[in-house]
Amino acid sequence: MKAATFEPDNADRNADELRLTDWLWRRWYAKLWWSGVPIYWLGMLAALKLDTLAEVYRSAAGGYMNVLFFPPLVAFVLSFGFLRQWLASLPTQEKGEFDAEDLLARDRYGPSGVLREFDPFDPASGALWIGSTLNPLNPGYINRHPS
Repeated sequence: MKAATFEPDNADRNADELRLTDWLWRRWYAKLWWSGVPIYWLGMLAALKLDTLAEVYRSAAGGYMNVLFFPPLVAFVLSFGFLRQWLASLPTQEKGEFDAEDLLARDRYGPSGVLREFDPFDPASGALWIGSTLNPLNPGYINRHPS
């Protein structure tokens, strides 16, 4: 029987497998940045008692450090490397495959040949659509703001 551990078993893990935890925790700059986060916030807690430390945290540099050591921002910035590598690992488009730009170019125009946002015959044009009760040309239009 195998002993229960909190560490995942990496024996069956592929060496070139892309994992977010490698970018968030295992890089040297990630470890340095994450170790600075509690130090900064504990210092801010200590600033409640020490006036000299409070002056540092109230300064402009303290404001920049507040952003720099904000944990969700740290996770967001550290995940950029993972996202870049993950997007690079996605398969590229082969010749003759579906192209999203062609789809967008075809779907840009409504039934009357005008851009969809301005076409009165296309429901995607919102209040400009002839069927919308917010359009003054619609027979069901109600003037909600009488003058």
